[in-house]
Amino acid sequence: MTASVEGVWSPSRAPVHEISLKVLAVIADEATHTLFSRVITSDELMLASDLAEGIALAETAAPDVAFIDVGLGDGAGLAMVHHLKALAPEATVFALATRSQLEAGAHAVALGGAGLFLLPLGGDEVLNAVGSVRVRFVERALRVQLEQESARSARAAGWIARVAELADARDRNAAAQQVAEVFVEATGAAAAAVYLTVGERSTELTRSALTGPLDRAPAYGSEADILDFARREQLIVVPLALRRLSAGHLLLQKEPGRSSAFPSVRRPDSSVSTSRRAPLLDGLVKLLATQATTALALLGERERSTGGAAMKDPASSAYSFAYYVDVAGREIDKAKRHGRRFTIATIVIEPDATAAPERQDDLSYWRATPPPPANGLNPGQVAEHLLRAVRDTDILARVDENEFHLLMPETAGLEAHACHRRMLSRVAGSEKRAGYLPKGLLVGIATFPHDGQGLAQLLRIARRRAEATKSSILHRIPQDRRSIGEIFSLLVREAPSAEGPSAISAPRALDLSVTDTVLLATSVIRNALRGGAVLILVAHHDGLSLGAQVKALLASPRDDVVVHALDLRSAPGCDDIEALCVLAEHGAYALVGRNQGGFVKGIHAADPLLADFLAERLGRAAGLRVFG
Repeated sequence: MTASVEGVWSPSRAPVHEISLKVLAVIADEATHTLFSRVITSDELMLASDLAEGIALAETAAPDVAFIDVGLGDGAGLAMVHHLKALAPEATVFALATRSQLEAGAHAVALGGAGLFLLPLGGDEVLNAVGSVRVRFVERALRVQLEQESARSARAAGWIARVAELADARDRNAAAQQVAEVFVEATGAAAAAVYLTVGERSTELTRSALTGPLDRAPAYGSEADILDFARREQLIVVPLALRRLSAGHLLLQKEPGRSSAFPSVRRPDSSVSTSRRAPLLDGLVKLLATQATTALALLGERERSTGGAAMKDPASSAYSFAYYVDVAGREIDKAKRHGRRFTIATIVIEPDATAAPERQDDLSYWRATPPPPANGLNPGQVAEHLLRAVRDTDILARVDENEFHLLMPETAGLEAHACHRRMLSRVAGSEKRAGYLPKGLLVGIATFPHDGQGLAQLLRIARRRAEATKSSILHRIPQDRRSIGEIFSLLVREAPSAEGPSAISAPRALDLSVTDTVLLATSVIRNALRGGAVLILVAHHDGLSLGAQVKALLASPRDDVVVHALDLRSAPGCDDIEALCVLAEHGAYALVGRNQGGFVKGIHAADPLLADFLAERLGRAAGLRVFG
């Protein structure tokens, strides 16, 4: 059958005239050609004046219905009826004959023709013949649909039984994985992701299950974030909800090329379903979603009542994300009531990160002694190393296979910077490698209330800052250089192009007069002082310098501000250096350049990695231990 019918589920709902047929007419009479052209308007018409042309058209595109003048070629048209049935077995062939050719027309019917029409033709005869073929196509498509629906109904009982068993699953994550697998089978989706609510106190959703090629699906986020992702990726959203009860959302990715055979459930940008529906499939999707919601809600209540089952991540010593969100919600409430601060950190391990030749084994510390999983990392071992670097009061949670979140109660920004340094030191693993920056460990920090008032906002900022550390200039320089002058020269040489990078912590080129550089440093320090505690290290020398300006700004001592003005002129290669490192509650900043004839040429960046590194090396050059 070559008739074009959109999808498998459409024919029963599609009017008969919506099915387009290929109509072939092989006749020499021009008047009959004109008649076909006038009557056949909604179908594809192929006209031929002789048998050779007719056969060529039939070989190019097999017709659904054909009209053959059996009198063509001194009777050769009769043979074409038989030949056409060989070329297009599904075609319906009508013979055309004059009264003197009735005997040949009867032979044509005997050879497989569907009927005989006398010439000259009338328009109603042509329309009735084409219409009868169209009806048969519709009936055939409807029969196929009913057979498929019947088979799906039989399978539906099995899917319903599997969903009914979800309440016996080990935990909500295991149940969510079963939900994803059942929906992929039931709908024919290419992939599925299940997002579940993480607690009664939060609207955050966490990705609890994934099957198929949906690797870009975020590990967590607010409902708005998840629905925005679904809209960008053109995914189908199935709400896991029942009246006032909401367990989360199921995202389905269609197989390429599939349309109406897919469930017409709600899309994230519209509350209206698509117009063409598959009634059985729609009803099945809703039934399975309702059953899944009930089972997941029961599992959630069971986990909350037993406590410990929901607290720990089964694959590591870290806590579960649900427990993390619950504790973070209480911490936010306490911080708002008592005017306190706390910090969260997002820690991402990039399994495929490649280090520079001199640092190829930076990530070896994270790898397991037993055979590691496919991505080369053992999440349990990662959690153990992170736990050794944080305080007992901190809450470490595993969000995804290679992503952890750290909640640091009663912790301001500078203390969080110190925790970051401890984690990097743990990765370095020994004095032999101390001072190396492990490539592939991404850490982003966000502090309440500077960076946000809600957990969702803090999580987004921390993740964005973690991703931004990929662009740190520190990844491009060998950190085993002993001379501070060599390090400064390398940093200045690595200044970016004029266009400048777009990442948050990427370095920007600096080419300003000394006066303008001092004004820039003044703006940075004033902004840092707004957040509270600040640590400042600055190169100082006689005359107009950054160090002199910092001293002038901080003429009145403050308990929460620590300033180290260091004279580096005696260090090799540092006689013309201008440098500034600022570690503040709400960020970090670093500036380094050389004063060449009254102009400072170098780089500056809002990069905590660079600020930490420069502060430590500046202090070392001056005989000062900056960090304990």
